Amino acid sequence: MENNETLAKLAALERILARERLARKEAEKQLEDYTRELYQQEEAVNQTQQEMATQQGQLEFLTGLLAETWRQPSLNKIVANYLERTNNFMTNAHNLFVEIHADLSYHQFQYYCQSTKQHASTLPDSYKQVLRQFKRDELYQQVSSESESQIFEIESISNSANAQFSDCVLVPLYSLDLPSGKGVGIAILLYESQDDINIVKLQTLESSRSMLSVAIERKRAEEALQERLVDLETSNKMLEQTQQQLVQQEKLASLGQLAAGVAHEINNPVGFVLSNLDTMREYFSDFAEIMAPLNTENISEQEKIVAMQAKWQSLDGNFLFDDSQEILTSSVQGLERVKDIVSDLSTFSRMDNDELDSIDLNVVIEKSLNVVSNEFKYHHEIIKHLLPEANILGNAGKLQQVFINLFVNAKHAMPNGGALTISCEKDRNKIIVRVKDQGHGIEKDHLADIFTPFFTTKAPGEGTGLGLAISYGILQQHNAKVKVHSEVGVGTEFEIAFYESI
Repeated sequence: MENNETLAKLAALERILARERLARKEAEKQLEDYTRELYQQEEAVNQTQQEMATQQGQLEFLTGLLAETWRQPSLNKIVANYLERTNNFMTNAHNLFVEIHADLSYHQFQYYCQSTKQHASTLPDSYKQVLRQFKRDELYQQVSSESESQIFEIESISNSANAQFSDCVLVPLYSLDLPSGKGVGIAILLYESQDDINIVKLQTLESSRSMLSVAIERKRAEEALQERLVDLETSNKMLEQTQQQLVQQEKLASLGQLAAGVAHEINNPVGFVLSNLDTMREYFSDFAEIMAPLNTENISEQEKIVAMQAKWQSLDGNFLFDDSQEILTSSVQGLERVKDIVSDLSTFSRMDNDELDSIDLNVVIEKSLNVVSNEFKYHHEIIKHLLPEANILGNAGKLQQVFINLFVNAKHAMPNGGALTISCEKDRNKIIVRVKDQGHGIEKDHLADIFTPFFTTKAPGEGTGLGLAISYGILQQHNAKVKVHSEVGVGTEFEIAFYESI
């Protein structure tokens, strides 16, 4: 009995141990599965973190490149920024940039590098040596025909093997339309080993290329526009100089037409003054003869006075004295006339600037009439109806040229004589000047052309055809409005409206 009980207990223990062993194995299996799952989860997390870090680096590269590219002031600065950021983003790449033209010449060389295997001062020579060894025709063909980045073994596009670099990546950045053909700007990434090439980063670099191309095209357009603006400014300055020269030439032409009359106006008072001086020389001799007794010796003072009175009476000293005063007064007036003419001519003929000041139109009109007065002296009449004050914002010298031109044209329109009427009136904030002649008038078909440069109805050699055109340009600078009324056989009237100065 005891034996059976013992056996039964042993059997029960064995069953318990078997269950425990089975439970332990199950627990070990579950622990192994859980450990494996944790390891897999950790690997997945690490991979995710690596991917996130990679994506973060890619995002930072792209956003940073985008932000900095648009801030660059020039194409060269954009390229330099691209190379620097690419240098920081890529691994073990030597970053070059070069522009190659259709004649296979290199331009705009720049570089950045990470390598420390060579002294920094020797790197540019190494890069240039690689560029010199490239088959330029194949290089140009590849980058000008393909719009995407490409990977090459150096040997496949080089005339000789290179001991330092094994592979390169060509990144087309922009193209230029040049007179000699297309020019292409390319980034060249040189690698010392094929293992250094990171395809993922190259894909990110390729993603940035289209954005960079847009920025470069925009910057090139801005630079081209700036160059165009500079050219336009230069052309505008040359045009202004040419216009100023034309104005001055027309002034000289007007002076040439007026030369004889002006010379006559100056010669008359000058001749009169010279005649007066000859008379005064004679009077001075008479006065010297009257004063001669003062130097006579051996006679008394009373005898000297008596002798001088006798000479004064015999030479009619009272007449000499009075006439001398009249001669001096008339000489001064004659010289003042010459001074006024020269002053008016100086104002008219000098090269004026474009500054506008407050001036009195009455003064400008009077000075203009003073210059042309000899033209109207004999067979013409000048009628003036001016305002007490006619102040406008203008340039006196240029407006004098306008009025001289109008007055001379009026005289030429009245070869047999007539009246020139100059009138001013005020209409609210405007000063209106009318210059009217009694000449032969202008035909209707010609009215639209009178301000056109080089248009003239005068015979060849009698006019430049620039007078009214230049006058019209000057009036436009003064914001003046011009109207012309003309009737053949009756005459012509120019109506010019200026804004009154405040």
